[in-house]
Amino acid sequence: MANNSKFQVNTSDTIKCISSSEDGNKIAFGNNSGNIHLVDNEGQNIWEKNIGEGTYGIAIMKDGNRVVCGGKDCKLRMFNSLGNVEWEVNVGKAIWSLSVDPNGQVIVIGTGDSVAMFTENGSKLWEHDTSRAMVGVGVSRNGANVVACADEFLYCLDSEGNLSWKKQRSDALWDVDIEKDNNLIIIGGWDCVVYALDLQGNEVWNYKTDGYVRSVKPLEDGGVLAGSHDHKIYRLNDKGELKKIYDVDGEITCVCTSLSTDLVYAGAGNKIFGFDSDDGNYTTTENSVVNNSVPSVENEDTVSEDSDDYEPMFGFGMFDEPSPDTTEILERDDYSVSETSSETKDYSNNYASTYQSNRPSYQDSTENIDRGGEYREFAAKVLKGDVKNYLRLGNAAWSEKRLERAAEHFRKATEIDPDEPRAWHNLAVCNYHLSLKGNPDDVEGAVASAYEPLKIAKEKGGSEYTSVDKTLAFLASQIGIEE
Repeated sequence: MANNSKFQVNTSDTIKCISSSEDGNKIAFGNNSGNIHLVDNEGQNIWEKNIGEGTYGIAIMKDGNRVVCGGKDCKLRMFNSLGNVEWEVNVGKAIWSLSVDPNGQVIVIGTGDSVAMFTENGSKLWEHDTSRAMVGVGVSRNGANVVACADEFLYCLDSEGNLSWKKQRSDALWDVDIEKDNNLIIIGGWDCVVYALDLQGNEVWNYKTDGYVRSVKPLEDGGVLAGSHDHKIYRLNDKGELKKIYDVDGEITCVCTSLSTDLVYAGAGNKIFGFDSDDGNYTTTENSVVNNSVPSVENEDTVSEDSDDYEPMFGFGMFDEPSPDTTEILERDDYSVSETSSETKDYSNNYASTYQSNRPSYQDSTENIDRGGEYREFAAKVLKGDVKNYLRLGNAAWSEKRLERAAEHFRKATEIDPDEPRAWHNLAVCNYHLSLKGNPDDVEGAVASAYEPLKIAKEKGGSEYTSVDKTLAFLASQIGIEE
């Protein structure tokens, strides 16, 4: 569907955070290179600064003139209306998220291992250790309650920084916020669902999108704005029913809105998109889809029966992202491993063995056969020396959203037949997504984790194997390399 935005602003790097003034006339945003911009609602620049490293949290204060931000340089800064630094505090650790209460009295930040609250003048009120990188934070009016998320854990703190509760979700979270008067906590993450929780962490409603949910924002009317990996901004009402969808040309990283919700803004890639509230595609609540079958919050101490082997997976293979090659195995004259042989070729002197010697070995046991659904499906067919079966197992694990296990199968396939290019390609794809899920901001690291097995896949497959070329082209585009 075509993008119907009111305006677009191009920047030099990926947008990481965004904030709107209450009247919607100003938008502040920061990018991965540490550039901070304040623009008007037509996209015209008011001022621009650079703090040297990535900016991951930003907010326009209630007065509409000052901008507070934080990022990788470990400093919390307040800029005045002219873009000059009013004050700055070195917190001694990277700031991964930031939120200001609706009255503009307190500032809350999420760091690499804690949540902290500051006054609007930069004085620290408290800090709560979490030992996790807090990628999302939210604060209700006057700091009455603070919510924060890291990995699959959700935290709720009181106004003094004491832990009210900590709960574990079924998948990793991207963002969290809280309604100004503590009525609802809103979360989104890798499972593609927007959730509304009460103040005790119990689920009130949920809505499933078509991509992982990167950013959430409670609205003044009790509804929610959510930005998704599927290139859409979802506007939901206070019951979690879909009201409108705004289409964006790119994966959304952050969203915000004016107080009256007549203006909606989003960061996607290196662009800012602005919408009038009427720009979206209208959807009546009768046509909305609310998913009530998504697993509810579990207490941190609660462990499900299959928690040890469940590896949730976000929307892999979407929007041209690399996914496993499921085409037929290439026919080669030099196929020297029998389908029924459990022996592995001697490749101790080649490039592949160097890669494999630094990777954990595949754990093949009856315990594994009893655990995964993909084992139950193929157990009767599996011959330990048959590379095709391990490729099938890997693809089945992938489809069941068990990424760790898929990687194990593909790694085993490389051991069975190191000349099979699909095994190396699919292992590279798993490496990329696992790395990105572990650290979503380290795209270069994710690309690097995939490059070595892709190089082997290219070497083994030759010019006839084109899947690796497509994957390499995608990865190159992610780090700004043109073919």
